[in-house]
Order: sequence, then structure tokens, then C-alpha cells
Amino acid sequence: MPVEFPTFDGDDDPPLVLANFLKAVRKFLAELVETDRDSLGDRLFVRALRNEMLAAWEEAQVHFDLAIERAENSYLRLQPGNALYEHGLYGRQLRFKLAVIRYFYGQYLSVGKGILKKLIEMIDDLLKSILDAIGAGGAISEIKDFIKDSIDD
Repeated sequence: MPVEFPTFDGDDDPPLVLANFLKAVRKFLAELVETDRDSLGDRLFVRALRNEMLAAWEEAQVHFDLAIERAENSYLRLQPGNALYEHGLYGRQLRFKLAVIRYFYGQYLSVGKGILKKLIEMIDDLLKSILDAIGAGGAISEIKDFIKDSIDD
């Protein structure tokens, strides 16, 4: 089932949109890790790493829970000088970033593994900004990196 990466229309509350993005990233990575198949059904990961990946993915869930909770309950509101502002996590910038990810996710659904690493790198660009802005650790970004690095080219 396709992942629904959020949109931002300018009237939404940025922290809630960011929380929804984190939820979408979790669902996207879960589909990759748990199915070991791309959007076209091709096998994704190096076989020798599969069991360790599944165990690490399970362990990483607590980090997603904490980051989502922080984003949803964020004290951050847009104002010059705060973390949302400094990372461009508002307005047209946020709208554009999410649009790029949704576009390339659509491309991934059409062509499969060939574009997957590029898509994950785009997700990472926004993910790192969000994690920094909400003060969450880098465990999510790192597990995502190692999932990407485990793709069997």
C-alpha cells in the first residue's frame, strides 16, 4: 500500500506536518525492511544482512516514537531565529521539500529500486533538519542510512 507523504498548504501547523512526515518515513522504511521488496517486487537487500537489519529495525522503533511525540508536542512555533525558521521548515520551503519527496516517491513506485537510493537521500535531507529542529537524536537517520547501504545493487 503506497505511503502518503504529507503535503503542506501553508495553513497547516508545521510541527504536526513534520510529525506526519516522520510517520510516513517510518511506514516507508518498514515496508522496505519487512517485505524486502521494492515497488516492482524485486528483492532489495543483501541476504547476509537481513536478520541483523530486522532486529535493528525493531529496536529503532522507540526512536521513532520519541521523535514523533516531540514533533507533535513541539513548543516550536514559527518565528525568526527558532529552529523551524532556521531549517526552512515552514511556508513555501516546506511545501517544496515535501513536493519533491512525493514526486520522487511516485517515480519510485513506477521504476522500483533504480531510484530508491536517490529517494532515501532526499528523505534524509528533510529528516535531518526535522530531527535537529525538534532535538531528537540521530538514531533514525542512521538506521535509515544503513538500510540504504544494505540495498543489493
